[in-house]
Amino acid sequence: MYGSKDRLAALFSTDAWSVAILASSLILLGFGVVKACSIVADKALQVDAESTSLAVVTSLAHSLNDLPAILAGRHPSDQTWKILKLASEANNAYRYKIWDRNGNLVFQFDRGGAPFLPMTIAGRHGKKTADSILAGSTFSEAKTGRTSHDPAYFAESYIPIVENGAVIGVFEAYLDMTDDKAIFSRAVLVVEIVFSIAVLVAGGIPGWLVFRKMQDIRRARAEALFLADHDSLTGVANRHGLEETALGALELSRRNKSVVAVLLIDLNHFKEINDSFGHATGDRLLKAFANRLKSSVRADDVVARFGGDEFVVLQLGLAQPRGAKVLADRLIRILSAPYDIGGTSLNCGVTIGIAVAPTDADNWDQLLSRADAALYKAKDGGRNSVCFFTSGMDAIFKQRTNLEVELRRALESKSFNLAYQPLFSFHDESLTGFECLLRWPQNWLFRSPADFIPVAEESGLIVPIGEWILITACRTAAAWDNHLKIAVNISPVQFRQGDLVGIVERALAISGLVPNRLELEVTESLWLQDSDTVLDQLSRLRSLGVSIALDDFGTGYSSLAYLWRFPFDKVKIDRSFVAAIQSDPKALAIVQTIVAMAKALNLTVTAEGVETEEQARALREAGCDQVQGFFYGRPLSLAVAEEIVEIQSQLRRSLRLARNT
Repeated sequence: MYGSKDRLAALFSTDAWSVAILASSLILLGFGVVKACSIVADKALQVDAESTSLAVVTSLAHSLNDLPAILAGRHPSDQTWKILKLASEANNAYRYKIWDRNGNLVFQFDRGGAPFLPMTIAGRHGKKTADSILAGSTFSEAKTGRTSHDPAYFAESYIPIVENGAVIGVFEAYLDMTDDKAIFSRAVLVVEIVFSIAVLVAGGIPGWLVFRKMQDIRRARAEALFLADHDSLTGVANRHGLEETALGALELSRRNKSVVAVLLIDLNHFKEINDSFGHATGDRLLKAFANRLKSSVRADDVVARFGGDEFVVLQLGLAQPRGAKVLADRLIRILSAPYDIGGTSLNCGVTIGIAVAPTDADNWDQLLSRADAALYKAKDGGRNSVCFFTSGMDAIFKQRTNLEVELRRALESKSFNLAYQPLFSFHDESLTGFECLLRWPQNWLFRSPADFIPVAEESGLIVPIGEWILITACRTAAAWDNHLKIAVNISPVQFRQGDLVGIVERALAISGLVPNRLELEVTESLWLQDSDTVLDQLSRLRSLGVSIALDDFGTGYSSLAYLWRFPFDKVKIDRSFVAAIQSDPKALAIVQTIVAMAKALNLTVTAEGVETEEQARALREAGCDQVQGFFYGRPLSLAVAEEIVEIQSQLRRSLRLARNT
């Protein structure tokens, strides 16, 4: 009996009570922590649902062009159904409801097919909650699914639609949170297990980490959704996002009898800047350009990067063509101002082509094509200009596009022809060489070099075409007598793009032609580019032993500074002076001045475009060294040119034999 009393006393001793109280406290604390975690998890789910719904609804409110019509009770367009379906699949939203400004249900989209039942917000949540929502407050709550149309766990969020400070309706989104709930439930279980080690330390960490993980997942989903419709470099809409918006705008314009203007904007000289300063600078320029463009248009207008250095502005809700003209003139002024990129001031204006729907076209592809045709016409008329589409432009643009296709086909099949125009010495009228000229493929529909060469330069095809010309011309000239030269024209584009020096080295190596027998002709327009880069390439070419001739001298951007900075071997007097030499004394004076200057600089002078004996006599008396033109010989086929070379070779051999006998 005594022993039993002792054990009972020990059981209720102070220490035992302390342990019991501590254990009870720990248990209570554990239950409290678990309960707290459960509450936090539910709150986090609610916050997550509300933030996701807000992001989704904000995006949809900008994407649904017929939202005002839906709020007015009209049936939504097919495009709206498509957008809601895509948004449902991307964000776990299985049901959308739209309520008018009075809290009446006007539209329901349900992925599970739940029927539309007329109701009010006040009828569902009470007048106080309804008034709060209709006053502009968001409202969310999580629920357990009790019908076949709802998932096991979901959240519904009311997001007011605000326009000009007033609520015009309410968007309600239902999010399937079953997976999220399961994740948070597992987190609570982890808390219970870890509690035995450290209740206060370990209780909240797993839940917080899971919450952060869920935030990362949501953020990644939102970023993926953003990048699907936006350009990753500039942040403006991409081609896909632009098309989605444009299709909705055109559909709305058909119903409202309104107009939509498309401004296709090309950033001038971007390729030159990219090649001269590098792609990193080019990317920074595109970002600065996009930011300036966005700040120059209305909030209702859509800005998109169409690709490369082309941007699009979709102008909505203004009278046309005046609205587009005013905007285009403003953009020309604002976007043409210099850009400070890393301490370097870059100048690059814009050229704009404009098409208006439904006047020019009533579908997106055709409207964009006609804006492109207007842009091509604007470029043809000079940079920093604006052009509206007019009837017939698309035919011209199509011709240009077809010509580019034919150029590619001719290049791939190596079908181009080369003609050879002879050059003669004014001193003894002997043949000194040939100028190699590009001609359209034989038996194809005739194209003049004046038509296809500018297109080849604009498209960049002149670079591979020029490489083929150099290699072919050098191979041909290598079989001629050693005193004959071959002259090849070089486009400014070949200096800007590609490795011109490497191509010339390769052509000389393949053909075996002695470098001093190759003459490269450049025009004065070359100096429009970065002159230091041009002079560097010319110096490297001349170091190979190649001769450099300045073609069409006196007609373009002549500068004695360039003749002084770079030691050219030859200048070619432009045919416009030669043609006027008999009728205009000023033309003769200019020719005499050019010859005198060239002699002082120890340069050879060639007169081109000589067509009469009188012109030849005047140029010979003026002191020109060489001559070419129809009076001396038209551009010849390779076979005829080789016959002339052979005849002169035989004549030279005969003269040598005569001198030796």
